[in-house]
Amino acid sequence: MFVVGIDGGGTKTRVAVCASDGTLLHRETLGAFNLSAIGEDGFRRRVGEILTLCGDMRACGALCVGGAGASGAAMGEILRAELAAHGFAGKLLLCGDHEIALAGAMQTPGCVLIAGTGSICYGKNAAGEHFRCGGGGHIIDDPGSGYALGRDALAAALQTEDGRLSENALHGAVMDTVGGSGIQGIFDFVYFSRRGKGDIAALAPLVLRCAAQGDAVSLDILRRGAAELARLVSAVMGKLGLENGSPCALAGGLLAEENVYRRAVCAALAPVCRPAAPEHDALFGAVQLALAAIQ
Repeated sequence: MFVVGIDGGGTKTRVAVCASDGTLLHRETLGAFNLSAIGEDGFRRRVGEILTLCGDMRACGALCVGGAGASGAAMGEILRAELAAHGFAGKLLLCGDHEIALAGAMQTPGCVLIAGTGSICYGKNAAGEHFRCGGGGHIIDDPGSGYALGRDALAAALQTEDGRLSENALHGAVMDTVGGSGIQGIFDFVYFSRRGKGDIAALAPLVLRCAAQGDAVSLDILRRGAAELARLVSAVMGKLGLENGSPCALAGGLLAEENVYRRAVCAALAPVCRPAAPEHDALFGAVQLALAAIQ
């Protein structure tokens, strides 16, 4: 018997096939797994690639799929149909990316804070209770995320153009990137160029770069973002009754590596928890959840 863990994302899919004792049999990285990004036909092809990698699915005891949209009805319906057609009769776990991230990050009570294009905090306590805060999408939520930083960078550039802010390094960096001139250039980039949330989030590194050089406007954006992320963690810890000093793993593109934003977030979190690196990654977490399902 074997199990499969899948960490599916908008740009790549990581797959691990392990024996029932946890021994790694295969590991592969494929293209995007997000149904909305690659369409139904593309998603079926991706599932087919994964099943080919796995081999005889009749011997698969459990398959854990984690990622944005993985728990949605449309993705689940396609997965169940494709798996059944290949003889799979094991347990199928459809999880959010925050769930597999926490499962990989720690085995003790605590939480994981993820800040990439979006943001979310997810935790568990000793009683096995779970709670999430954030992750509501860029339109109404995702504070402190890459999208939020990029949006604030554009707002700062606009306010510099119209005189509400004095000239700053971030303004020049944003204007160089949007490729326009003046207020109209910002409007064209935001409203008339079919920009998606990823395009806005792609401006976040400009904020980090300018902040690292001491730009006051950029530092203020990061300070506010860090405070918002700390609010997510505080809400989760309060809901679950986690004690101050409980571990909080930092994950996602903005927090995975040492940088000026990560330092600001760690400072904001210090009064309520113990920021730490995840013990393992989200793919490891998906495998652990699959292994637990066959115990």
